[in-house]
Amino acid sequence: MNIKTKEIPKDTEITDTPVKTVETNHRMQVISLLIIASVAIPIIAFPEAAKVNINVVFKWMTNTFDFAFLSIGLAALIFLLSLAFSRHGSIKLSADKDAAPEFSKGAWGAMVFLAGIASGLVLWGGTEWGYHYAWTPFGLEAKSLEMYTVAQGYGIFHWGPTAWALYCVPTIAISYIYYVRKKHIYKVSESCRGALGNLVDGPLGTIINYTFIFGVLGAAATSLGLGTPMISGALAEVLGVSSGIYMDMTVILVCTAIFSVSSGLGLSQGIKRLSTFSTLLTLAIVAYILVVGPTKFIIGLGMDSLGYALENYIKMSTWTDSVNKSGFPQAWTVFYWAWWVAYAPFMGMFVTRISRGRTIREVITGMLTYGSLGCALFYMVLGGYGINLQMTDVLQVSELVNSEGVATAIIEIFKTLPASGLILLCVAASGIVLLATTFDSAAYVMACTTTKELDEGQEPERSNRLFWCFAIAILPLTLMFLGGLKSMQTASVLVGLPVMAILVLMMITTIKYINEDNA
Repeated sequence: MNIKTKEIPKDTEITDTPVKTVETNHRMQVISLLIIASVAIPIIAFPEAAKVNINVVFKWMTNTFDFAFLSIGLAALIFLLSLAFSRHGSIKLSADKDAAPEFSKGAWGAMVFLAGIASGLVLWGGTEWGYHYAWTPFGLEAKSLEMYTVAQGYGIFHWGPTAWALYCVPTIAISYIYYVRKKHIYKVSESCRGALGNLVDGPLGTIINYTFIFGVLGAAATSLGLGTPMISGALAEVLGVSSGIYMDMTVILVCTAIFSVSSGLGLSQGIKRLSTFSTLLTLAIVAYILVVGPTKFIIGLGMDSLGYALENYIKMSTWTDSVNKSGFPQAWTVFYWAWWVAYAPFMGMFVTRISRGRTIREVITGMLTYGSLGCALFYMVLGGYGINLQMTDVLQVSELVNSEGVATAIIEIFKTLPASGLILLCVAASGIVLLATTFDSAAYVMACTTTKELDEGQEPERSNRLFWCFAIAILPLTLMFLGGLKSMQTASVLVGLPVMAILVLMMITTIKYINEDNA
């Protein structure tokens, strides 16, 4: 290996250990952008045809492999719980067995949670029930009183332990190799070596790595597509102007400026502080709704919905509706699992980078509990408030969701609150920072991936981090302006099919390595 060393000043004591410097893989940067361009250009050039073809392929994927996506979700959860509560759960993810965790539990939890949910949780937490209320699972009666509990419970399930288990599998696989086996190469393919052997050094490994990169950039487009209309709508209401493409682009540019500064500052000074601020602001909005809204109703319905999700967890996790063929599990649960799977390697890379010093058990239980309970809180409070508005005939949320879309519906929900102008301003600020946090995390991970070797505690070059900040922003901006963002979102979820196979390889590799090292 060719190791570059820093120039040592004359008055510095010379030691036998060279100081490694990080080195950016510029070839990987260029190829990554070419791959994304090869997908984006046809979408831009033929948007209608692209939309039709991508939707056909996506429908085929969710209907053909529904059982596989449901199975990988359950398998991931069982695998992680078995590992966490085995004797191997105490393995510390650090070369130094006495090292304390790099970040406090609060800072670590905030970064994990916000990197995983972006601004989508605010949007869907208040509105998803509106879809399920009208289009029901299990053949239940649509628009019945029972469906308020079932609909909210299904949303809690979709953002619950299975979603976070899919995020956690690559986290454990990559972390174990990086910290315990001390293989300081930040590539998804390396976490499959135990299952594939030296095949990861050839074309197969290259395909795995670039599949991951496409998924990350597609995930960024998806986050933008979900979050930007809500933020634009909130700002438009506050400023008294019309929302549209230019407002959307302004939001993205502001996000880009924020996460570029944050990414340039690094983990401790940038991403950590941004995550902490995002957490406090977003929780303040949720707390405000709980206090000024129908508190008792929100808590009661929340408990009922949480109980429904827990009671029917296995049923919802395995239901394909192969007899009645309603299409509900394919359109919702399978779609969500494909979405989580497509995001999973990105989350694994990012959480690995912030988990030095924690045990395997701490990482698994932390991700499953921080993530699931945090998402449940949003669904219980925002969803409960929206349901109360509909039950009291203040606002027909379900009709708005199904006719105007979730972005319009969530803005109308916030407009019913006391001091709605101030709340909408906070929602816009929170949404921008949430998006910036997710972009920040994505740019950081991409910079790590395109670094040839990265030792513990080291960070990618600042120029590499900033390169990905602008690369991640430019593609969605272009697609949004030319109307191809929706197709890009769906195309990114298609990555879930090959990534699902990668997660299986990661679980096999993790089991093999842990058994070899702890026989």
